[in-house]
Amino acid sequence: MIKVFLKIILTTSLLVIVTAGSWAQDENCLSKLDGSQTLLNTGLFEEIPSLLEDCMDLYDEEDKKKAYRLIILAQYMNDDIESAEATMLSLLTEFPDFHPSVQDLTEFQFIFNSFSVNRSMDLGFSIGPSWTSGRIIEPYSPFQDKFTYRAAGPGLFIAASIDVPVNSLVSINSEPGFILPWYEIRYENAINGIYSIEQSETNSLIQLPVYAKFTFLESKVQPYAKAGFMFGFLTGAKTQSKIERLDPATGQIIDATESIQRDHKEFRNQFYYFLGGGIGCKVNFHKYYIFTEVDYHISLNKTLKKGTNRYDQKNLWTQGWIDSDFGLSNISIRVGIARSIYKIKKIR
Repeated sequence: MIKVFLKIILTTSLLVIVTAGSWAQDENCLSKLDGSQTLLNTGLFEEIPSLLEDCMDLYDEEDKKKAYRLIILAQYMNDDIESAEATMLSLLTEFPDFHPSVQDLTEFQFIFNSFSVNRSMDLGFSIGPSWTSGRIIEPYSPFQDKFTYRAAGPGLFIAASIDVPVNSLVSINSEPGFILPWYEIRYENAINGIYSIEQSETNSLIQLPVYAKFTFLESKVQPYAKAGFMFGFLTGAKTQSKIERLDPATGQIIDATESIQRDHKEFRNQFYYFLGGGIGCKVNFHKYYIFTEVDYHISLNKTLKKGTNRYDQKNLWTQGWIDSDFGLSNISIRVGIARSIYKIKKIR
């Protein structure tokens, strides 16, 4: 018991010593930062770089930028322009969105203006649910009962994100990805009052969109909108259907088929063409940003392959399926993260 107690005391003491040492080191580095500013103000700048270099990893963002400023100015004042430019390159590499303030000395701004910093590309990914429904172009059914193609539930949308800037507010955007549309054919009432039919379909679709993207603010939080064209390639189409016979007097189920599952890819066009776009918002964190967006797309071509209209009663009773000419529309909500890639170049 005494050994355990002593062990606890020793461990606690070590933690206190380490914490105190770390706090003392932080305080020492802050003192060095203030001292370096005093040295620069009095023209004694030779020792500033060596005074601060061991503390760079301990500073928070604002203190680190201040330390970079002091080191660059000290190197410049010491006629070591090459070292001042190398330190400025380190500053811009770590903080590519850095810009001097109006209070910065002209010598510092001179070194800063020796470089150009341009965002060359953003790379990232996003994921989220999507809802797919259909618009009937030409209905085929042996019955008078009205029906619609609508979302059966949320599907999955996964995409990469590629953003190439044209200028600070306009870019060309693409989000190649994979989507699983899930929709159903829903009859308003039981057919002829006695048959209830459930029909749903799940597609797998590879997409390749190209958008013009417009960002509205040059700030940390940036709303944006985009519009363009999307090409789709169908890799699978699975259907599931079920027929239930109802008692016309009570509406109770008196007979039901087993779930009928089929591969319908042979009855679907393989290539799809969409128009659409979306709105979103991103929050910048230096080289990274997180974003969320809502997209909507509508197909320009039909889903049903030409010459494969399957609308006679035989298909309904044996397969639980009747096809119409229809197109797809899709809405998705996604969140993602992207990294900005910058090109830093010395211009003089």
